[in-house]
Amino acid sequence: MTIRAEFQPTVDEFLSNLHSFATGDYLKPDEKEFWEQPFDPAVLPELRGILEKFLDALDVLPADPTADTLVKVVQVTVDALVAFNERNHDAVLEPEETAELNELIHDASAATGADDEALAELPEID
Repeated sequence: MTIRAEFQPTVDEFLSNLHSFATGDYLKPDEKEFWEQPFDPAVLPELRGILEKFLDALDVLPADPTADTLVKVVQVTVDALVAFNERNHDAVLEPEETAELNELIHDASAATGADDEALAELPEID
């Protein structure tokens, strides 16, 4: 199984939850009276692209990649996620989402067969 296939359900669930949050579809009609949309859900396909590109990049790495190789791939993704969030007024990725993404990045990176030393060097989204 590819890393993409293994972690795609996690990405799908993460984005589904963000979509619900952005649209308020989890609220009852009378609960929306004072509700304001936190961000436009139209930005979510861009986020999906960043995450899927990351998973695809991990799939082409050799088994047990070096720390340097893995850190480079992860840093590109972290930078893309930070830039994405900044473009969206820091409204999409709040601390809870950032924690979930850091966990996804770590777990997907571990699926490459990287050793604990390499995984310990991974950058995280602040």
